[in-house]
Amino acid sequence: MSTLKADTIQSTGGGAATLTKQSAAKAWINFAGAGTSINDSLNISSLADNATGKFTVTMSSAMDAVNYTVVTGIQELGTGNTHMTSVRSDVTITTTVFGIATYSGGSYQDVTLVYDTVQGDLA
Repeated sequence: MSTLKADTIQSTGGGAATLTKQSAAKAWINFAGAGTSINDSLNISSLADNATGKFTVTMSSAMDAVNYTVVTGIQELGTGNTHMTSVRSDVTITTTVFGIATYSGGSYQDVTLVYDTVQGDLA
């Protein structure tokens, strides 16, 4: 058995190596849950604020199919309410686009922070 040790792995062009067919997140985003302020992300080209508590996320590189998984979570500070988040059913999932909703008490509501991770295979 061989062991490969490296501090940095780059693509042949000198940039970041592309992970395909691996069990690593293919995209993720951390954004303010009111507006389109992205705090940090990987493989995300844009974020749209469609309405209170409704967002559309567009990835830079496409997934190989629409069967990828989006794991989403939120952080809400100081309100004491129970908030929830989900993938939006009113946004058609494509290989590059998915929707996120944040809500409380049955109505859409903006929150402090939203976190999303995409798992699956890149095209």
